[in-house]
Amino acid sequence: MTSGISRNYARALLDLAAETSTLETVEADLLAARDALHADREVSDFLSSRLIGRPAKKDIVRRAFEGKVDARVLILLFLLIDRSRTRLLGEIAEEYERLSRLARGVRKVKVYSAFPLGEEEKKSITRSLEARLGARVELETGIRQSLIGGVIAESEGQEIKFSIEGQLKTLAASLEGR
Repeated sequence: MTSGISRNYARALLDLAAETSTLETVEADLLAARDALHADREVSDFLSSRLIGRPAKKDIVRRAFEGKVDARVLILLFLLIDRSRTRLLGEIAEEYERLSRLARGVRKVKVYSAFPLGEEEKKSITRSLEARLGARVELETGIRQSLIGGVIAESEGQEIKFSIEGQLKTLAASLEGR
């Protein structure tokens, strides 16, 4: 779950990147910075340490990223260091990635089925979801053995049921309304 603070940083960075149509570049650089700074426990501990001064932290980050990432990402890293919030970088990157996808008209959808889906089934589900959501869909699949048949799709907190269970619930609700 993303905190409000992380959401605000991500939104601000997205707004700046949108001004220059560099959403994807900033996203790639932000994810790379996150991966580099959180991959090594010692680096993560160094940046979180209250015993090490901000200038030393900024110097390390500058050496690692200056000229290698978008300047706005570097400024964000410095800002997080100044405010002792480097631990939020993962949340910020995740939220930025989500917002950037939505700004580009792409929805990430996780589809669960009782059995593994074939390529044709995936294509058919993707087409149906794109028509229903009005966006390009990045499909991810998973198995949910509790399903009798059909699929359940989840995206952005929304659940779409194309399952026997969902059809039975719809039928029951319509019968109750009589």
